[in-house]
Amino acid sequence: MGLESKIKIFESGKDCGIFSRHKKFYPPKTTKKVRTKLFNEVKDRIGKKYGFDGKKIFQAYQKAENNNIQYEDGKYIVIKDKYMRSGDYWYKTLYADILIISDKYPNVVVGNQMADCPIIIVEDRKKGVTALSHCGTSYIDRYLPKQTVESLIKEYNSNVDDLYVYVGSCAKKENYIYDKYPDWATHKDVWDGFIIKEGKDYHIDMNGAIRKQLEDIGIKHIEESKIDTMSDDRYYSHRESAKGNKDKHGQNFVGFYYK
Repeated sequence: MGLESKIKIFESGKDCGIFSRHKKFYPPKTTKKVRTKLFNEVKDRIGKKYGFDGKKIFQAYQKAENNNIQYEDGKYIVIKDKYMRSGDYWYKTLYADILIISDKYPNVVVGNQMADCPIIIVEDRKKGVTALSHCGTSYIDRYLPKQTVESLIKEYNSNVDDLYVYVGSCAKKENYIYDKYPDWATHKDVWDGFIIKEGKDYHIDMNGAIRKQLEDIGIKHIEESKIDTMSDDRYYSHRESAKGNKDKHGQNFVGFYYK
């Protein structure tokens, strides 16, 4: 019989509002002050719905091609007392791929915005520590699912048999389609069998590519959300929004906290 989970995982979609204060999600000329106010109201609504304080949410600031953030691939930060001394935790700037928190801090959320890319949550049920990362295609390509597991092995000497992984809602291979082989797929070993050509289309199987990395490192306990953000009306989707579906224009949020 498996070890019991100590965390509560939640996925927020359209019902609580757009989980972002980025200007692209608001009417033109909406001031930053107004965007921040509206965003904080969304955080509070999600907190009320899922049972935590909306001011106690941590998210990593992840490097990308367009944001000039630099750090070593797979960098992780362990959330400790020094990050919780005052204010709204959302506005603490933590540059990393992975955040880790322990059961020493109940009701403190670690999570990430998303609109098609899966969030990975790795729980060490024996040691009471959990890691989370946002794993879009370019991050899967550079082995972030594997590095998320390795962060717990490195920091806590976790045994892979005690690690339970949740892969959150995302764009599924049935709908996640490119008209050419994608530029971000630079490692053949990552995508072999998971970028599938059908006619002129290339179907992207993020779940399969993630699962392979996890299984290759010895993970036995993997749960995948069946929700496809592209087709499920309850969630925002970047791909669908880019196609002109205005109802899909926004940001979801996936996170967890220790009960």
